[in-house]
Amino acid sequence: MIASALLLLQAASPLAVAEDFTRPDADVLHYEIALTLSDSAQDIRARTTVRYLVTGGDGPLELDFDSVLVVDSVTGPAGRIPAAATHHRGSSADPGWQRRRAAPGWVLSVPLWGDPGDTLAVTVHYWGRPRDGLYLRTNSYGAPTVFADNWPDRAHYWFPCDDHPSDKATVAFTVEVPPTWRAVANGRLEGVDTLPHQRTRWRWRSTRPIPTYTMVVGAGRLAVTALPTLTAVPQSLWTFPEDSAFAVQGPFRRATLMVDAYTKLIGAFPYSKLAHVESSTRFGGMENSSAIFYAESPYVDRSMSEDVVAHETAHQWFGDAVTERDWHHLWLSEGFASYFGPLFYELVQEPARFREVMERNRRVYMASDVVERPIIDTTEKNISRLLNENNYPKGAWVLHLLRREVGDSAFFAGIRAYYSTFRDSTALSADLAAVMERFAERPLDWFFQQWLLQPGYPRLDLAWSYEGGELALEIRQTQPAAWGFYRVRLPVDIELENGARESFDVEVEARAATVLRRALPAKPTRLVPDAEGVVLAETSVTAR
Repeated sequence: MIASALLLLQAASPLAVAEDFTRPDADVLHYEIALTLSDSAQDIRARTTVRYLVTGGDGPLELDFDSVLVVDSVTGPAGRIPAAATHHRGSSADPGWQRRRAAPGWVLSVPLWGDPGDTLAVTVHYWGRPRDGLYLRTNSYGAPTVFADNWPDRAHYWFPCDDHPSDKATVAFTVEVPPTWRAVANGRLEGVDTLPHQRTRWRWRSTRPIPTYTMVVGAGRLAVTALPTLTAVPQSLWTFPEDSAFAVQGPFRRATLMVDAYTKLIGAFPYSKLAHVESSTRFGGMENSSAIFYAESPYVDRSMSEDVVAHETAHQWFGDAVTERDWHHLWLSEGFASYFGPLFYELVQEPARFREVMERNRRVYMASDVVERPIIDTTEKNISRLLNENNYPKGAWVLHLLRREVGDSAFFAGIRAYYSTFRDSTALSADLAAVMERFAERPLDWFFQQWLLQPGYPRLDLAWSYEGGELALEIRQTQPAAWGFYRVRLPVDIELENGARESFDVEVEARAATVLRRALPAKPTRLVPDAEGVVLAETSVTAR
């Protein structure tokens, strides 16, 4: 059966193996976060309620929470007042902290527990100026702003949480701001309230579970422009007033079309709205669920690109709705966005632009310093270093190669099934492999093993000769032995002296040199491997 090879793969392969990041005793279900922001944006006052399901054990609830913020009080539900909470640095011997980051961070330990199956809630009141995760700063035009920027595990710098994508939850925000400010966050806007002392309160709620790294709020003097709607998903631009016209007329002019195209190709947009927000972020764009944050500098210098918008929009399906359970499977987020981003151009009948971006991805990857490492690199403990050319351009190429291997029909049917199966949940590479094998109706373990677990890519030397009306072609793999050998279907074009062309595919098998003989109607003048650029490989050609 097809499944037999994959069962072996799932039992032993890094495609399926992930470190156990889930807390053994609790599953966070919902965060209720209330923020009060001052006019000068110098500090915050906040209240976070964490509702969680008791799944076992008898220990305290432990939440990731930075030490800089001052905790005023920790309370439980009526009748379940916890003993005194402690705010301390985690121990390197604690398996819980070993699961979350290379070095122990700070933990808020709350001695409130129940029986398995109970749902409990803890509310933490705190204040101060976060040292990371929530930026309180003036923008390029001198106006105060507040923007969250959580990736990968920086949410705990400004609210207590289980700061790992394996534990997704719903979230609601209540943000109190000066009257000239607007506040945006995940989910649907529930209302804007006028408060005494010239304050307003913005209320947002996401009813879909999302990872903590995409739970965000942004606030400041922002102009809001509604975009045309082709689907049922309302979209809007949130910009600094000085940059509003540029955003509407430039990189976001096809933002609505992107959501429409991806919805038709992949499945329903996963959230109730999509806001595109000019913000403070250390990244060019950050795919926060239903509220994408973009760096302000490309707005200010007018260099913002449509490619970034497509990439971050594609993330709403892959990374946000379907989230990698383990950081070492980051390509399930970044590789998908790096492929479906440029795929937008193919969907709107701009295939040359799609090929141009994929060729750029190829060059960037091959020139990088990570070709000696595999995509799923479990030896890398620094999460930020996983933001590399393996998980972005090579990840995109893995999907492109998979599409060619199984054909468009099976590929896109498999992608739709993968999305619908794991929407609002988490996945590993083996989950994708299992779905794609089902639609391809044949084993694909060899494909995922070589492209995800081996470093590098194939380097192919082609040597050909012509004698007695027959072409003799020999193909050898010459990449370093440490990269392993690859199974590749290489397209070959031959130009003949009579002006005709011959085209065929060569199945390059692992290890042994591949030898092909083929009768030709005329003498070859030129042999061109992979003329359309559909294989991630380096090739050289020698005529004998």
